[in-house]
Amino acid sequence: MAKAPRAGEAKTRLAPPLTPEGAARLAACLFADTVSSALGAGAAVVVAYAPADGRAALEEALRLTLTEEAAGGLHWLEQCGGDLGERLEGVAGRAFEEGFGPLLFVGADSPTLPPSCLAAALEMFRRGRADVALGPTEDGGYYAVGMQEPAAGLFDSVEWSTPRAYDQTARNADRLGLRVLELPPWYDVDTPADLERLRAELSTDEAARRLAPATCEWLRIFLPLV
Repeated sequence: MAKAPRAGEAKTRLAPPLTPEGAARLAACLFADTVSSALGAGAAVVVAYAPADGRAALEEALRLTLTEEAAGGLHWLEQCGGDLGERLEGVAGRAFEEGFGPLLFVGADSPTLPPSCLAAALEMFRRGRADVALGPTEDGGYYAVGMQEPAAGLFDSVEWSTPRAYDQTARNADRLGLRVLELPPWYDVDTPADLERLRAELSTDEAARRLAPATCEWLRIFLPLV
């Protein structure tokens, strides 16, 4: 799930301390690294983009990490609907109709998330061990949500961007009789504290640096690693 990296519209909670232009450039790097990492999970990657005219900017961002051949293997779907829940359900419905599935949605701002985490979740779906997967974040939300098959109602009345989002989604799954697989906790990059956490991780973890080359380069220029 990706939003075009435009100044004043992308990663607005990071500006300040970043400028709107700097936040947009960082968003492009986070997106490029996240897509590159997702390809390492060994599954087809669908980029669900917003707004309607945002695809070109996202394709440009992918030049930071992907060859033209690799980028050409991606699939693209426009996000439609109001809140995040409506957009997730809309993309899921069209993706299933086009023959994709099981599905695992990941935000475009977790560049160091190990591909093995995504691959393990998809394998659990393929083995029939779960109906829904949720990857919790420390703020009460989640960085990933997956589904074995269409799950109408999974996102009903979820208060997005609040500490209640994970629990509300999990309760919806329970109400629908769906088995939930909880993925390892991780984090996304939304706030200055998240950015500092990412900076610290990339300063000390070589594996993380390999997963996020574009973000590392951005940090080298704007927030030099120690």
